[in-house]
Amino acid sequence: MTVTVFERITKSPEVLGKFLACLPVMEGPWDDRFHEQFCAGCDAENCDACPNEEFRNNHGWWLTLEAGKERDA
Repeated sequence: MTVTVFERITKSPEVLGKFLACLPVMEGPWDDRFHEQFCAGCDAENCDACPNEEFRNNHGWWLTLEAGKERDA
């Protein structure tokens, strides 16, 4: 049985997250959602000490979020 590239990279959220992390992009929809959810109400003066670092640039976290109408393609 032949496996397509799509089938391979969508095998699981973890595999898709690793694939997305390899893409050479400056920003993605995961960045927008991170800023909306965490930065809007953050009091930190310095982003280098982000209290939500575990979610920053975390494609896997973004893949677990519920899709909203404004984000559907």
